[in-house]
Amino acid sequence: MGNQNAQRQPDPLATAQSQGEVFVARQPIYDSAMAVVAYELLYRHSPRASTAEITDPGQATLQVVTNAALEIGLERLAGGLPIHVNFPEELLTAVPDLPLRPELVIIEVLEDVRGHRRVIEGIKALRARGHRIALDDYSLQVSDPSLLEYADIAKLEISHVEAPELARLVKELKARGLELIAEQVETVEQFEHCIELGFDGFQGNFLQHPQTFRAKRVPSNRLSTLRLVASLQSADYSLDEVEQLLSQNVSMSYHVLRCINSSYYNLPRKIDSIRQAIVILGVESLRQLCALLCLQGFDDRPPSLYIHAMTRARMCEQLGRLGGAKDCGPFFITGLFSLLGALVGMPTQKIVEELPLSAAVARALVAGEGALGEALQCTRAYERAAWNHVVYGALPPHLIRAAYVDALFWAEQARALISK
Repeated sequence: MGNQNAQRQPDPLATAQSQGEVFVARQPIYDSAMAVVAYELLYRHSPRASTAEITDPGQATLQVVTNAALEIGLERLAGGLPIHVNFPEELLTAVPDLPLRPELVIIEVLEDVRGHRRVIEGIKALRARGHRIALDDYSLQVSDPSLLEYADIAKLEISHVEAPELARLVKELKARGLELIAEQVETVEQFEHCIELGFDGFQGNFLQHPQTFRAKRVPSNRLSTLRLVASLQSADYSLDEVEQLLSQNVSMSYHVLRCINSSYYNLPRKIDSIRQAIVILGVESLRQLCALLCLQGFDDRPPSLYIHAMTRARMCEQLGRLGGAKDCGPFFITGLFSLLGALVGMPTQKIVEELPLSAAVARALVAGEGALGEALQCTRAYERAAWNHVVYGALPPHLIRAAYVDALFWAEQARALISK
């Protein structure tokens, strides 16, 4: 026992709450087809923390749930997909009445929780409400096997288990009828191996690396579209030059006109020329639409990558706008093109060399330099909940959070537009 008379240290979570700051991010869970099937909500104790240094785990979970369900909204965070939320032991032994839809919220039991009577009663109560139960970071060395009887899902950190032991553990857990999720899947080789073992879900960064795909060169039709999108970003182009550039690409012109005439814009009359489209949308909106439409050319890539790229593009753009940038177009294209390596299966530097990008965008993509690079690094850090790197200029954390939430919502809207 520590000295009870010692001065109590301030709770970082309470400090964050008193400042009106909210720190919630999400990590996707994929199926074997690389489609997103759920999200795990991530918590950190402050905007500068790289790990979950939680002084009060129960309060931390309650804050995550409150932020997600009430302040942000589960629909914005997950688009109707299931959400995984960590429950520490104190919430299992005294289950709170939370504003959660049981069919959407999966309760994760942490690996250090023991299956004593009050914990089992709490888990049974949650299951009775309709929640599914996942055992987080399950291992033979740390976890309590008595909890398997009450679980629907087991999550295994594959990097912490030797291959033979992992194969045995998967076989044993599958025999119990459990759904299995592999965590820390970082390469396509690991992903494919986990599929062979029998895993059902996958968490990690394996989709974000070029080795996920085997392409050696960007196909010419895709490259021409990427060059068009890169060229359109020039702020020096007049309306006539933008119209001429776009009109030279028949496919892009067709898709632009199809989108602008869709129910999404609901215009009173049909638009039948690129000139009219530019006048109606404005050059900046047209650039964004073309950038999004170019992703359709990568129809052999997982759809989750498109959403990820669109989210990055929007968040970078919003950071630029909040930071006072006069032209936010380069921020948007930096975020969008930051996943080209995964989309085309080539190192980013080689792709950049083939595209007419501005020097600032190229430096941001290759080396993370300049204001564009800082916005991209901030966005990537928020995706990982690495809050110690979630910094952009002098922006306060709550504005960065707002940019992230806006980006999630906007990306879903943008997907609906270009899929019409």
